[in-house]
Amino acid sequence: MAAKLSSLLFFTGGAAATTVVAATGLYLTRRKSNDEGEEEEEEECIYLDYNGTTPIYKEVLEAMMPYLTTHFGNPSSSHKFGQAPRNAIELARTQILQLLGSTEPSNSIWFTGCGTESDNLAIQLALQSSSHTKNKHIVSSNVEHPAVDLYLKYLEKEGIASVTYVPVANDGRVNPQDMVDALQENTILVTLMLANNESGALQPVKAVAQECRKRGILMHTDAAQAAGKVSCELADLGFPDMITIVGHKLGAPKGIAALYVRPGCLEEHKRTIRHIDHGIMLIGGGQEFGRRGGTENTPYMVGLGFASQHAHQHLAHNAAHMEAMRSRLLRNLTERLGTGDRLLVNGPKNAHWRLPNTLSIGFKNVHSGILLAGIGNLVAASAGAACHSSGGGVSSILTAMQIPMEYAQGTLRLSLGPNTRASEIDKASRIIADAVEQQWNSILLVQTGGVFILYF
Repeated sequence: MAAKLSSLLFFTGGAAATTVVAATGLYLTRRKSNDEGEEEEEEECIYLDYNGTTPIYKEVLEAMMPYLTTHFGNPSSSHKFGQAPRNAIELARTQILQLLGSTEPSNSIWFTGCGTESDNLAIQLALQSSSHTKNKHIVSSNVEHPAVDLYLKYLEKEGIASVTYVPVANDGRVNPQDMVDALQENTILVTLMLANNESGALQPVKAVAQECRKRGILMHTDAAQAAGKVSCELADLGFPDMITIVGHKLGAPKGIAALYVRPGCLEEHKRTIRHIDHGIMLIGGGQEFGRRGGTENTPYMVGLGFASQHAHQHLAHNAAHMEAMRSRLLRNLTERLGTGDRLLVNGPKNAHWRLPNTLSIGFKNVHSGILLAGIGNLVAASAGAACHSSGGGVSSILTAMQIPMEYAQGTLRLSLGPNTRASEIDKASRIIADAVEQQWNSILLVQTGGVFILYF
């Protein structure tokens, strides 16, 4: 029987300082004291979790500020105070269209409150616009964001639609031909994320979208994690019908997102239905072209618009910088911890098939929950596994990729931003490597029936 983790002490540092990490369960706290026992200030934490959320970039905040102060009016007001906010919202729509490389009308951009709302709305639109009154079918992958995955499972449970989940290969990418082979006569929608938030794998959206267009099937892609890192222009994506863009993934605030809806695509698929109110999310004052009632959040819409334009203008430079920092991070870790079977980089090896900022790396026979707790005050990162004190629960993404357990339970997702500095990468590499070596030296992993149990 495995011993239950009750407490754990790690002592590190030289004669001048001692760092004590005390653990109860898997929740650890860090404190530092000098030789006299006096508390010292914590070191600055290095942020390597840009896939989780980004800070609001300085330029974005500056663009937002006038609409938090001077131009505070209601955009729906006909008087002077409503004019500037109203014009700013329209500009924001065109700026998002710039990110998509589109010159289409501004009413093809629908603002929402978050990526989950945009994803849900895209699926709802497909359901509403289909001429199939029953036996609706949807195709997706088995590595989608919960905003898509759980909603599709809800539709299955309620008998509203059947769903085919196309499995990914070991590198986290689907074969586009497998997506095409999954299409049926009653398929109303294909929804495939552009970039996976955990593995960084880029999906073959262009090839799939082109096949959907040939067959008259709606295509949606969640580009939340891709915007600002790779091209999201319509031509590069095969002209999908709907695209999700999320503010807090590209330097805008949380609480704002958008759904691009190709003009006319819903009417094209309505066919025999005489009338349908496409995409009414909230009934109220008629904002968002009558689809989403409620006073517009002008500052946040402005922030998303400016962030989209800025990301598009600086894409090449930022992507190259993030790729260089990712390569530096991987090189540092491999030089320190070794290659061979000690480390496993999850996701595509080809740089053209993955995000430039994302490194998903598994450390053999390491528990990512303890690893994160040990570095938590010094490096902000995420685990590739959902860890619990009673055992390691490997994420569904790593499971879908068939990552071996000895690497999956020790996976970290390290995601960088356009402002990540080389000095931060070097320091973070040392901190992570120290913590990994500490586990390798301190923890005995015993494999029993394919499950790793920790003994202390």
